[in-house]
Amino acid sequence: MPRLIILLALLVGVLYSLHLLVQDYQALTAASKLLRFLFKRDLTSSQINTKPAVRWKRILQCDPIQCARYLYCELGAQPASNEVLRGFVYMLTLDPSEQDSAAHTVFKEAYEHGLMYPAKCKEKYALCPFNSSLLFELIRYLLRHP
Repeated sequence: MPRLIILLALLVGVLYSLHLLVQDYQALTAASKLLRFLFKRDLTSSQINTKPAVRWKRILQCDPIQCARYLYCELGAQPASNEVLRGFVYMLTLDPSEQDSAAHTVFKEAYEHGLMYPAKCKEKYALCPFNSSLLFELIRYLLRHP
């Protein structure tokens, strides 16, 4: 019974860090769709005054068992097979705020580790008790049920 309680507590923490990632992904995709609708590609990016941001520091703080880092490692290890996964990879290319810069580097390194050593993500992020397919499934669930 105590193991189940610990596992459930871990799952809640993982869900919260994934929830933050999904919220930032949704904010980025909603903003880009709105801008495309409003400006219909006739405006250069220098004229658009919005700067999308990801809360990397907050996500890292909520990720003590490294599942969000493991997720990014797995994103590097396998081809992004759909728009959502490509969107999560795209989030790494955005310039982080000054306060998020160090945490952004942690996630970028996780992604690059997956690119270089695709079979070693679980070994590097062994604290995460969940497999990547469950994490991807949780993301899909969170996107469908905001």
